Amino acid sequence: MHALLLVIASVLALALLPGSAFAQAWSEWPKREPVPEPDYPDVTVTADWLARRLDTRNVVVIDARPAASYLAGHVPGAVSFPPESTPDIESSPELARLPDVLGQLGLSGREWLVCCGEVSYSTDAAGLFWLLEVAGANRVVMLDGGVAGWRAAGHELVSEKVRRSRAAWTQESDSELLATREYVRRSFGEPGVELIDARGLDAWRGTVEQNDWGTLVRVGHIPHALPFDFTTFFAPDGTFLEPSETWASFAKLGPRPANPVDLADEFVVHGWGRGSGADSGQWGEGVWGDGPLAYFLLRRAGVARVRLYPGGWRDWSGDPYLPIVRTVTAEELMHRLRESRRWLRPNAPPDDFAFFDVRHPSDHRRGHIRGSVTLRSDYFADSLDVKLDRYWPGIDRASAPVVTYCYGEHCIRSRATSTDAAREGFIYVERFYGGLDEWRLAGGELVREE
Repeated sequence: MHALLLVIASVLALALLPGSAFAQAWSEWPKREPVPEPDYPDVTVTADWLARRLDTRNVVVIDARPAASYLAGHVPGAVSFPPESTPDIESSPELARLPDVLGQLGLSGREWLVCCGEVSYSTDAAGLFWLLEVAGANRVVMLDGGVAGWRAAGHELVSEKVRRSRAAWTQESDSELLATREYVRRSFGEPGVELIDARGLDAWRGTVEQNDWGTLVRVGHIPHALPFDFTTFFAPDGTFLEPSETWASFAKLGPRPANPVDLADEFVVHGWGRGSGADSGQWGEGVWGDGPLAYFLLRRAGVARVRLYPGGWRDWSGDPYLPIVRTVTAEELMHRLRESRRWLRPNAPPDDFAFFDVRHPSDHRRGHIRGSVTLRSDYFADSLDVKLDRYWPGIDRASAPVVTYCYGEHCIRSRATSTDAAREGFIYVERFYGGLDEWRLAGGELVREE
């Protein structure tokens, strides 16, 4: 054993000698430079900080709660900008009129603008924060703890409505903080862009009831999107964790532990989407939905390049021509395969959906799920048409699903090939996320290539 280790060490030493082919290849292999920990932006203020500056002319508090909540009691001097009054700036005309709307509130964009909701995790206050950043405000912050934190710190609330004289908004808008539906459609799966789904894991998976198995339902996620639980960014009392903690937490996100996101990438974040009285997912109800809060939390965590897709899942899934990805379970896949009319033919592919094993072909030969066709992930996009013509001639990519599977949850190939399938025109893309690991646990059989 000792002699074997010496031989291995000698071979490695020779391979790494300057000028060797291995050393040259290693030197040319692309290296990911570590992203240095950022200088965290000052995007929050405490109740005590605000109390000391309430009489300062250059500090303006903007209350993002509904009008009735504002009239019941607000921070002294705060102006009301209820969420139902905020423009939906994903449309160009609404974005163009944003300066006028803000000017009517008496804002020029040069002030310290303090956004506040009822609590720290107010989605509507976060929506206002993002809106003001898009409008080009010079300095925008959030009140940590919101109105509830203001009361808890022993400060008073007042009920009289505050009106400021009309002003001229002087700042230029920053459209690079906005992601439209078309921007997301062009960007998903592109190098250097990560799409983050803030709705929670269950919504991202798109789980359906058993009586809906096999039906085409608009649930799941935007292709290539990663789910992230932003509740990990809050302390048990509902206040924000330290930015360095949130930075470290987000840096662990990835399709698998060995492949974390590159924090130098651009991040496009979305939630359920804007809609009056809409369910905002894991943070309760609000007009804005939960996407803006995720945007704010990433900004606070020091992530440099963040866009918000305000239309979110409702906007995306509402367009029947845009692709969606959902995950299927072993039980659902077994049911689908049994229902296939070609199931009685030995190892025949299903007739109503395309079914691909994206592992290495040698692994497919040793054992695969009955009916699956081998198409390794690195050739998937280039060879998809050929495989479809051979096994599913005439398949309608607008209505017939495509299903891919890999080794298990930590295999990133099913994610990449799902994205490829969506980019190649399939509208309904399904990932057997658990792969062969889940298949075996569910008692599913594997067949060898004949």
